Amino acid sequence: TAVAFTKSIEEVCTNKDVLLFAVPSVFVRATAKKAAPYIPDGQIVLDVAKGIEPDTLLTMTQIMAEEFNNPTVKLVALSGPTHAEEVVKDLPTTIISASEDIETAEMVQKVFNTGRLRVYTNTDIRGVELCGALKNVIALASGIATGLGCGDNAKAALITRGIAEIGRLGNAMGCKEQTFSGLAGIGDIIVTATSIHSRNNRCGMLIGQGV
Repeated sequence: TAVAFTKSIEEVCTNKDVLLFAVPSVFVRATAKKAAPYIPDGQIVLDVAKGIEPDTLLTMTQIMAEEFNNPTVKLVALSGPTHAEEVVKDLPTTIISASEDIETAEMVQKVFNTGRLRVYTNTDIRGVELCGALKNVIALASGIATGLGCGDNAKAALITRGIAEIGRLGNAMGCKEQTFSGLAGIGDIIVTATSIHSRNNRCGMLIGQGV
């Protein structure tokens, strides 16, 4: 499939089945604001950025909903243990397509399913997005423990208690408990807190070493 490059947001948003937002979380609002005038009714917009906006405490798709201000736009979050360094090599993994509208989640599932990437669906989009953002905090702590020389036991304890704490927050916010024990929760936190590809894990290790 050919890849076309353009600087025109209007061109990007015109006549597309799915729009994929793959910008850093700090730029999601600004990008959504620029794209908003060109987003047609019923458009599927898929976010792969992970984070929570500091001032508003909104997730990425909540920011998009606010900027698009169009209830017909169908928002999806794609999240899970999918470090780009391995996905680009076509190494096998799984991921979650999350949307309040199950038919939209299933449509994205069909688009992204391959022989090496298995896509599951979930209607708990807020829970999935919480997992994607908050697991980074635990990964930093895990890296710090490693940098301090605390050992594997401490890392395992931090990861386990970390996902439990994230799950309690999610439950208080009305999310589904099983979301946090699935790919978006345990799956993503394991890879983010242990992988050499994880910037959060590596950053934590450097902090723990006093760098």
